[in-house]
Amino acid sequence: MLWVGSVLILRHVSYDQPTIEFTAKVKVAYDWEILYENLFDMRVYRINLNIELPKGNDDEKICWTIDWGDYSTNGFFHIAQYDQKWRGGFFSCNGFDATVTKEVALGLTYNSVWNHLLSCHEENPFHLLIWGGDQNYHDFIFDDIPFLQDWTNIEWNKRWTYQFPDESKHDVEQYYFNNYSENWARRPEMRKALESIPSVMMWDDHDIYDGAGSYPPLLLNSPIMMGLLEIAQKMRLLFQHHTTPEKARKHQLFGYKGHNYLARCGPNLALLGADGRTERNDKTVQHEKTWDLIFEKLDNDLNNVKHVIIVFAVPFSFARFTLAESFLETWKKITMAWESMPLRNQTNSVFGLPELYDDLLDEWTHGSHIDERDRALSRFQEIAHKNKIRITFFSGDVHCCGVSRFQTRGKTDLSDINDSKLMYQIISSAIVNRPPPSIVIRAAHLFATTWYPNTNTEEALLDFFEEAPHGSRLFLRKLLPNRNWCYFEQCTTMDSTPPNRVMQTGFLGRYFWPFIQFLLLLIGLTSIVDWIDQKLIPTVIHKNQQESSSASSHIDSELEQEANNLKIQFWLENSEKKKTGPRFASYDLFVPSLK
Repeated sequence: MLWVGSVLILRHVSYDQPTIEFTAKVKVAYDWEILYENLFDMRVYRINLNIELPKGNDDEKICWTIDWGDYSTNGFFHIAQYDQKWRGGFFSCNGFDATVTKEVALGLTYNSVWNHLLSCHEENPFHLLIWGGDQNYHDFIFDDIPFLQDWTNIEWNKRWTYQFPDESKHDVEQYYFNNYSENWARRPEMRKALESIPSVMMWDDHDIYDGAGSYPPLLLNSPIMMGLLEIAQKMRLLFQHHTTPEKARKHQLFGYKGHNYLARCGPNLALLGADGRTERNDKTVQHEKTWDLIFEKLDNDLNNVKHVIIVFAVPFSFARFTLAESFLETWKKITMAWESMPLRNQTNSVFGLPELYDDLLDEWTHGSHIDERDRALSRFQEIAHKNKIRITFFSGDVHCCGVSRFQTRGKTDLSDINDSKLMYQIISSAIVNRPPPSIVIRAAHLFATTWYPNTNTEEALLDFFEEAPHGSRLFLRKLLPNRNWCYFEQCTTMDSTPPNRVMQTGFLGRYFWPFIQFLLLLIGLTSIVDWIDQKLIPTVIHKNQQESSSASSHIDSELEQEANNLKIQFWLENSEKKKTGPRFASYDLFVPSLK
């Protein structure tokens, strides 16, 4: 009957400890903890919060005031009473990577999608905001730190044995510290979110450097790259989890070497954040000991929980790019062996590897990781079946949005609410970063989108989107490149229309046309593609996209009494240059509890 959380406060060492006061109808207990006495002239405090939860179905408003000595600040946040249905938001990719020019970034703006999220929060306050990875982009560290800039120009073989001087480590640590502080303090949307919505976070590669963990051992185990991971970890633990490397286990983060978390969101919902970067290498995402700890907690620590959201920064289910993986692996071997080959510098990253190499190796569905993923999937299925827990995956990273699904293969008489293998993958990305080129999205539709990962299991990318945000009908409906965020809430009612409708388009539309589209786009004939799309697409079944999707039509009165179903609402930015239609459009998915 307690809401447990924390507050992070930084104050210059020349000032005394500030004071904080909470005003609420319920009892708020707290204590102060000093994380760092002096970190770049700042004293860092953690306030441990324990708020009593009364039974009820309303929100509790918690007001706070901080007296800094020479001025004061104030605000408030909302939490759910014990029986209240939780609601919140999810997003990923909160910045621009090094491939985005300043001109493109200015055209997209940082705050467009954020302001929409915050407007929804103001109308109906969130209990939780899940930050799904790439909270900050540190890609420019190799340009901004002189030592690292010089290091990237060292002769190839010497680069990976070069030592990391202590004074350079200090400069790098201050860079990460300043990047967090400035990015979150100077952007008003960040300040508003951080001060008014309780948050949980899970990092991804750009919180370290682009592709962290997805490089060959020669690079990954070099003193410089290991040092960067250690420093980024320290800053991630501080800003994203309000802790230190020494206190992380005390503050309930767990793992073999990484830092995962399990959070209870009321009596029936739980949230597991899986750290896919700390232990990652080119063959493994998470150590087997960490997997054992995860499944031990899922098996033993979830009394009465009916629904678990698993946060993987990278989608657990996504499109396969096997041909591209094979090509880039071959190109990697050639360029690493032949340093003076033509086009090497033009096609490779700062780490001497093909630009897209780490992006594909990041994926759970890459050939190097798919066996580990399928073993974990089997264990998730065992937990779901044994404990009658519905599992849903939240992920980002890929700069597009969509829905993938696991379910029992060939089920006929088995309803969704009785299918323990039914697990949806929610893909929501990016809230700020640039969407991928349309040709990449179209290529993802060109190849197989249904798979059979283990015994009696079907995995598929779903035909989820019928219309684009600006209202035009879609032919390729599995993934959209629009910037977006995701709203979720526990709910008692369910829609009755299945989310994976398949349009009957015949052989031409289903197999031949996607291939022709791909070829036309390669030679720049986009206008022809758009014109033929309109001719081939049949009439859309549901024009009201806000009512378009659900996961089950077998809901009885007993199930409707429980707040264990999950409503997912994708909010997509309208990127149409002519700005036709609404600025944002929503697409709904309903995930049923497991009975």
